[in-house]
Amino acid sequence: MQPLPRRARGPSSERAGGGQRSPRAIAHGDLRLLVLALLCNQPRHGYELIQLIGEIFHGQYLPSAGAMYPVLSQLQEGGLVSGADDGVRRLYQLTDTGRGYVREHAGQIAEAQARTAASARALVKAGLPSPVRHGMASIKRAIAQRHGHWSPEVAQQVEQVLQRAAAEIAGIGR
Repeated sequence: MQPLPRRARGPSSERAGGGQRSPRAIAHGDLRLLVLALLCNQPRHGYELIQLIGEIFHGQYLPSAGAMYPVLSQLQEGGLVSGADDGVRRLYQLTDTGRGYVREHAGQIAEAQARTAASARALVKAGLPSPVRHGMASIKRAIAQRHGHWSPEVAQQVEQVLQRAAAEIAGIGR
């Protein structure tokens, strides 16, 4: 089975008005691989796939229907996915060929998932207010300054401090 052909990049990475390129939430070509990975577990509707990818990004990014449905059509045309109407919506599932493709390209799929997770972390972090980012950086610096010297007792104390901070942060504004 040949790799899926890549679609040409469109103007979707252009910012309106400024012409500056914004970073892609999902690397070019990775949406196809993510869809295949999500269909490994069970058949899904296109809207459900969009929502699941949105969950990966903690709501900071949702692929549009204009991105998702052409990918699903391409996967169908390639024989990797089949779609059947179940009333109002179309349910997509991997074909035997699709399952074979997923097995053969497991490494590429894992790499796409890792890139997507990193992109999701970056988008979430970019959405944080500057004082919060600075506070997180201070914590990271304090931990890094220990240079790996951690006794079990100190590690437990640091965990307790971080857990208390997390609980306090979760309670702010409630």
